[in-house]
Amino acid sequence: MQKIGVFVCHCGTNIAGTVDVKAVAEALSREAGVVYSVDYQYMCSESGQNLIKDAIRDYGLTGVVVCSCSPRMHENTFRKAAAQAGLNPYMVEIANI
Repeated sequence: MQKIGVFVCHCGTNIAGTVDVKAVAEALSREAGVVYSVDYQYMCSESGQNLIKDAIRDYGLTGVVVCSCSPRMHENTFRKAAAQAGLNPYMVEIANI
């Protein structure tokens, strides 16, 4: 069974000024296979990356979805964080919101 973690970024007010990020995280928490869902101010920050790494380890995540800005900016950042936590970096998907 998949254990998916969903991480919804506010990107300050760039995303949160338009999207109800808390509602998105809450709605996705009810999807099949999602065992962890959270919103955070800046997912690309060191503390945001640590949030991802800790969740991978604590919940045994088999996949990660990061809802954030353009993958061109931070896809490698999130893949690297996942790899540092022991998850195949290609099990990270970016939802550009």
